Amino acid sequence: MRHPFRALALACALTLTPACAALHLSAPNPISAAQTNDQRAYAVIESYGALVETATIIVRNPAVPIEAKRAIGRAEAAATPSVQTLEIAFAAYLRARADYEAAPPSDDGAVTRAVTALNAAARALGQAIERAQAPVAELQTLISAQRTGGAR
Repeated sequence: MRHPFRALALACALTLTPACAALHLSAPNPISAAQTNDQRAYAVIESYGALVETATIIVRNPAVPIEAKRAIGRAEAAATPSVQTLEIAFAAYLRARADYEAAPPSDDGAVTRAVTALNAAARALGQAIERAQAPVAELQTLISAQRTGGAR
């Protein structure tokens, strides 16, 4: 045997694979796992993007009832404007944070303006996140229902 450690590693991997599959581990919800507003904003925006891709696949499936397709379309139409607003608020927050970090500490006026702008952007971002979460959650609920057996 030329590579005993490789053989041992392969044997372990092959032995543990069925055991890992039996655990039924699921990925954590990125929105609930986020700890800061910028993490929450990113998680909502990216979750929405993934949901739209999944919704496209579901809507193209001829086995899915037309009522389900329409409900997904309505949910997507409701979520899209709030997510677009969130994207704008997130971009403004990132710009305000960059301006704050770039403000020279010796210029009190510039620091005060940057802090004020950052606080306003953070408030607007928090509000945009709150407004976007419910429509995105509704879209996710409809898609999950179709993926777990709604399309029979």
